[in-house]
Amino acid sequence: MNEEQLFKQMKMWRNWTVEFLRTIPENIVDQIPIGHKNTIRWNAGHLLVGWDHTVFPAVTQERHLPLSYHVMFPSGSNPDNWTEQPPTMDQIIKLLEEQPILIEQACAGHLHEPLKEPFLGMKTLGDMVVFHMNHESLHMGIIKSMMQILLKNEA
Repeated sequence: MNEEQLFKQMKMWRNWTVEFLRTIPENIVDQIPIGHKNTIRWNAGHLLVGWDHTVFPAVTQERHLPLSYHVMFPSGSNPDNWTEQPPTMDQIIKLLEEQPILIEQACAGHLHEPLKEPFLGMKTLGDMVVFHMNHESLHMGIIKSMMQILLKNEA
């Protein structure tokens, strides 16, 4: 797959993420449904942080998100442990909208370059981008499941 096509797919998946997140009622984004470990807000923030935490440092850029995001949304974290107010869903969605442009600007022309350190067994920046697209798809499935459970419980 060429670079242009990869970025096009990344933006397509992200647009689907943003569009779906906009349909979620605000009153359910902080509930943890039975069978899940986190909230919809946590999953959305986790998507932002995953990309920010790995992609920008891989191209020797500073991360774009505030440190507080990296504390609230990394893998293994939980909203029960938050010590400060999380960003609103509108803030998260706005950042999710903007992030693909920043990623493309940072990564264009570098996708075939080796990573300084392997990432989950992946060796190039392009491999990492593909991983994050799949990771996003996984979390969107989780978010959709959470929304269905929470809306069913409200009925």
